[in-house]
Amino acid sequence: MKHKINRIAAVAAAAVMLSGSIPAFAAEEKQDIDITYPTPLSNTPLNKEYKAFKNAKPVVKAVDYSDDYYYMHHFAGKTLQWEPVKNALFYYIYIKNPGSSKYIYLDKTFDTSYAIDNKTASYKVRAVSFSYDDKMVLGAMSDPVDVRHMKPKDMPIDFLVGADEEGGAVEYEAADSASSGYKSRTYAVSENSVAYTSASYKGRVTVPYPTPINYNTEEYSHYDEGGFKSASLSPLSTFSADVDTASYANVRRMIKDGSSIPADAVRIEEFINYFGYDFTAPTGGDAMSVTTTLSDCPWNSEAKLLQFGIRTKDLDKEPASNLVFLLDVSGSMKSVEKLPLVVDSINKLTENLSSNDTISIVTYSGEEKVIVTGAKGNMTNTVSTLTSMLEASGSTNGEQGINMAYDIAEKYFIKGANNRVIMATDGDLNVGISDKDELAKFISKKSDSGVYLTILGVGSGNIKDNKMEALAKEGNGNYYYIDCIDEAQKVLADERMTTLVTVADDVKFQVEFNPNTVSKYRLIGYDGRRLANEDFRNDNVTAAEMGAGETITVLYEIIPASGKETGLKYQKTGTQASEYCTFTARYKDKSDNKIKEISKVVEGSQYVKPEKAGISFNVAAASAEFAISLRGSDYAKGASAKHAYSTLAKYKGSLSKVKYSSDLINVIERYLTNEKNTEEE
Repeated sequence: MKHKINRIAAVAAAAVMLSGSIPAFAAEEKQDIDITYPTPLSNTPLNKEYKAFKNAKPVVKAVDYSDDYYYMHHFAGKTLQWEPVKNALFYYIYIKNPGSSKYIYLDKTFDTSYAIDNKTASYKVRAVSFSYDDKMVLGAMSDPVDVRHMKPKDMPIDFLVGADEEGGAVEYEAADSASSGYKSRTYAVSENSVAYTSASYKGRVTVPYPTPINYNTEEYSHYDEGGFKSASLSPLSTFSADVDTASYANVRRMIKDGSSIPADAVRIEEFINYFGYDFTAPTGGDAMSVTTTLSDCPWNSEAKLLQFGIRTKDLDKEPASNLVFLLDVSGSMKSVEKLPLVVDSINKLTENLSSNDTISIVTYSGEEKVIVTGAKGNMTNTVSTLTSMLEASGSTNGEQGINMAYDIAEKYFIKGANNRVIMATDGDLNVGISDKDELAKFISKKSDSGVYLTILGVGSGNIKDNKMEALAKEGNGNYYYIDCIDEAQKVLADERMTTLVTVADDVKFQVEFNPNTVSKYRLIGYDGRRLANEDFRNDNVTAAEMGAGETITVLYEIIPASGKETGLKYQKTGTQASEYCTFTARYKDKSDNKIKEISKVVEGSQYVKPEKAGISFNVAAASAEFAISLRGSDYAKGASAKHAYSTLAKYKGSLSKVKYSSDLINVIERYLTNEKNTEEE
């Protein structure tokens, strides 16, 4: 069994923490031995570093911890230790095969120490690096180290190692070490103390009795929902594009788990924009195009539903990428749906990279650590091997990790390419800057570097969605929630170009409504993305980015007007009596860094019945209705999950035209089943 070794300063006194019935042990520890891992070596014959590394020989010794209270009982009293080998990425541990002269592979580690279980065996250590063509380069083996059995000194163990709850009391079994082996004793826990109940032990140990733990500490930002506005008094609606999809995937996870759904976890625009709509692609020199549809509102018989479908251009060739993976390996990332899923997700992405791309890996917990820098994109074995070795432990200092990741991204910056930090975390930052607003300010300064940010959120129970959303919003980035490997496939493989390659920066939308034809309007969602009208053409005010081949859907609920009112554009002339509104998108084209605008006029004559409105309109309407009902919107009126499901069921044969929309009908069906089961209970 492998153990990560830390230098021990002292061991804390006896303590009991109840997480259900699982005890935890506290120990005061120093930082891990710090190693900064290098850029992989070039294995050309003339490379001096390569030759030196091939001749490297770790000097290994066995350290006896039998006098150490903590290690004697947890790490069998022995550990291998060695000095760092220059240019080593990590180390292989070998053990001598009994009855043979051969050494067989045992484990691998990033650290310069390794706890051993077999105290009578012989061990060797080999330093390991990788070459740029992804062939493993091995340093020479260390000399063998024989470890002989040494009896640990008799020393009592003062902490509790097992628990069984009965009635109001809790009985614990603790191990007491002696030269003859281990024997157990039992403790009874009252509200304020732990008492020995075995006749052979006397005394009482006072411990703090734990308060009940709220295992769900998830956090979401609250945004006041936008209501109807008068087209005559407020003719302009201005907001930033939103390309995040985290909310949909996160709520899908809650529905699958049968969990309750917080209203603030439901961001309606992220439900609508989860799917890949079949909007018309841009032509000519424009980076984006706009498609419009006007039909009936499914949940409000008095209103029309207006859809704007924005699509960016596809790229014939994928530009090179300089990617820095910033991975949270703190203790909160231990569960299977966190760090292991992150590792699998990274492997999905790196499968599609080439030698033109650059990969670096930074981890952070209580301290930040560079695992590898400047690896070539086709070094998939390197990335897979290194990430498979990651272990979760410690606190979460995201601030220092972010600083280091951006420093590396700037060091390997590729002009005209995709330079991006990909941060994978549950957002539970608890060291350094941890306040949501302070994090936003901190990351906004980093956005000036030309390095983009992608947030991959994972996990449940303690995720800090508010922090991850704030980081992505201020960091010229996007935020995805990875709830399963299929979502990783969607975001990092199938939609890789959309996720990683930006074609339009600072994308802002503004709609001017005609009070002659529109009485009131309501923007559905985008509550955290609204901008002041004067910020639309203020290029000092940043906005969202859009990736290659990306689609964004914007929906407005519209109450038609019956009489003439005043407006802006429509006040100047009387020739637009049939126009509903004018939509304008403003953005910086990444191909030439010029600010551009495109506009689209919506005529009342464009109205069509829902059955003629097309599959993209009906999927968007159904996803909006489902989200509105989940959120418990004040403007839900007749919105319901059941009605959204019936809408999708009508078009089930056409759902393949909108990517991933078949998932929506499955999620709504699961939600309705959960609701039915709850009612029956």
